[in-house]
Amino acid sequence: MSVLPTYQTVSVADRRTGLALNLFYREAGPEDAPAVLLLHGFPTSSHQYRGLIARLSDKYRVIAPDLPGFGFSDAPDAKAFGYTFDHLAEVIESFTDAIGLTRYAIYVFDYGAPVGFRLAASRPERVSALISQNGNAYEEGLSDGWNPIRAYWNDPSEANRTQLRAMLAVGTTQFQYQHGEPDTTLIAPESYTLDQHFLDRAGSDEIQLDLFGDYRTNVAMYPRFHEYFRTHRPPMLAVWGKNDPFFLPAGAEAFRRDLPDAEVRFVDGGHFPLETHLDEVAGIIRAFLARTLDAAQGEALFGALNEANAPAQARPILEAMRGVFDFVPNLGYALGVEPAVLGAYLAWLQALGTTSLDPIAQQVAMAAASRANAADYGVAVHATLAGKLGASGVVVDTLRHGGEFADPKLEAVRRFATAIASKRTQVSDSDVNALTAAGLDRRAAVAIAMAVAGKTLANTVAHLSRVEIDAGFTSGAVA
Repeated sequence: MSVLPTYQTVSVADRRTGLALNLFYREAGPEDAPAVLLLHGFPTSSHQYRGLIARLSDKYRVIAPDLPGFGFSDAPDAKAFGYTFDHLAEVIESFTDAIGLTRYAIYVFDYGAPVGFRLAASRPERVSALISQNGNAYEEGLSDGWNPIRAYWNDPSEANRTQLRAMLAVGTTQFQYQHGEPDTTLIAPESYTLDQHFLDRAGSDEIQLDLFGDYRTNVAMYPRFHEYFRTHRPPMLAVWGKNDPFFLPAGAEAFRRDLPDAEVRFVDGGHFPLETHLDEVAGIIRAFLARTLDAAQGEALFGALNEANAPAQARPILEAMRGVFDFVPNLGYALGVEPAVLGAYLAWLQALGTTSLDPIAQQVAMAAASRANAADYGVAVHATLAGKLGASGVVVDTLRHGGEFADPKLEAVRRFATAIASKRTQVSDSDVNALTAAGLDRRAAVAIAMAVAGKTLANTVAHLSRVEIDAGFTSGAVA
């Protein structure tokens, strides 16, 4: 479940020129949730994040502005404004002030990287985590595709500037989207068509050529970015389309030099993997944010979730859980802060196992309740357990990804559990009729209600404690 985005414009005072800039941005998600700022690249806009916003906004406040000169934001004349990456970063900092954004993770891509890394280095106290998707900060990450731009850096002549105009043509825009993608039919043509529309605006060519020239300042800033990484050690995820013709995989690996704990992941795509590998990339990001933003919030209330911090009364119960799973699930430690609740939860699980619902249907009901609660932990647990109980790969994949079951009884269980959770118990006659039409009776209805009730407790505690998905349950994690 995601929150529909809003499309807004905010006026930002430009410190350098005194201009009042209208910046367009997309926003979705709860206002009080951890914030994620998405910074786009060349030649695109916040439009590139339309799918990612939908996949993050159930748990996070997601904000994606269009940089000045891009998309639906104002594009002042190049000579009047002075397009540099320093200037863009200053405007985006003013944008965060204007919308009251004081703490956020930054997702950077392409041009968004030098803007976002400048912002992070100048305001490190604001940055909770960094996600770099083909956003470079190391010289070894620059491919030979940069050679025409390097020539302009070395000799900013009119002839070299003219040579770069080919990079603004529709063929180059399509190439950026399509190169390195195993299946280009997955790329929506409106993506590069919209980008080209904005590139073809009067004056846009001079804006982009100025930024090509100024990109050399980003390379000069790399040592400062590295110092920021080493000094402040932000949680870092580098998720990279490994076939990018401009930013090489070596640039992703290099983050580990300055951030040894950086997570580096590759997908079989090109420069724009969100176009073709959205679910894969979004799953990687959600798992990373759960380990960083969510875990930090949970620890503030619960402390570290481990055996050493477990109350004495909870330890025998936790050991019983170890006997079932071969490890103590993180949720057990979270419930165990109140031992009576942990004991009641295990008793509830045992009682649910004696109901008329078969074991796979029980997992379906609990996974459905978890999905309705936007509880990725619960989905992962019950998809994994369903597999261990003998559910088919198709059933497990449906539990992980969502969607309908081919088996009419499992689908009826899923729908009824979802209705109870999403309608706050006020199921309709049609919900009940759909259940009975699949051959399920009042006993099944009560058992499903029991499953949802117990998962409401578990999912609430999982959210409060921001539990990390255990290694033993990652096979069922939301992708």
